[in-house]
Amino acid sequence: MSYRDDRDADQARIAALEHELAQANDRLATIEGRQSQALVLATEGALVPGGRGGAARWFGPGNLQLARRFDGTFPADRFEELIDRIREITRDPGRTELLKSSLTWFASRGEKSTGPFRVVTVTTRDGITTLTVTDRLAGLAGAIYGGVGGGVGGGGISIPIMASVAVPVLTPVFLLGWLGGIFLGTRAIYRRAARRRAVALQQLFDALVADVERALRA
Repeated sequence: MSYRDDRDADQARIAALEHELAQANDRLATIEGRQSQALVLATEGALVPGGRGGAARWFGPGNLQLARRFDGTFPADRFEELIDRIREITRDPGRTELLKSSLTWFASRGEKSTGPFRVVTVTTRDGITTLTVTDRLAGLAGAIYGGVGGGVGGGGISIPIMASVAVPVLTPVFLLGWLGGIFLGTRAIYRRAARRRAVALQQLFDALVADVERALRA
């Protein structure tokens, strides 16, 4: 093989690698875009009734929700196809309520568990189909803030107390610093967990949107 052949072969390999790299970057951009959307989603809601108030900014989201309306009526005889799709994605048989013009699927999780507590609703009315998916994060919040924050914060409170023995006048500073650090660390853990739940909810929502659109185009 001549030098020119070797150079052409190298250039072909480089071009192929550049193409694969571009495809990988496109896939990564798509994933990051969905995660960004999910992260925005995960900053909404509240841990207490009242919507998007101060509790959400301090503690993180209490509920996640995605919804979309479609022009057209989803065939009621194809509701079971959506249920199969939900079970396939979530790996959860769940509990289903089927009515003439709507379906509702509930995740099979105990109230005392951390979830996910996903609910999928599809309704048809006046030529409009509405898809809504939600996930309630109260159980997750209670486990992390109560279990991690309360356990570590309360169990380790002796550390700042012992430190304050040497400098009693700084006792409030030590205590506030300890509790503040525990809160910030716990909140970071919770927000990461909420983001993972939001990404999973987004993936379920995207798959169902595609199925609904295909059925309405048929």
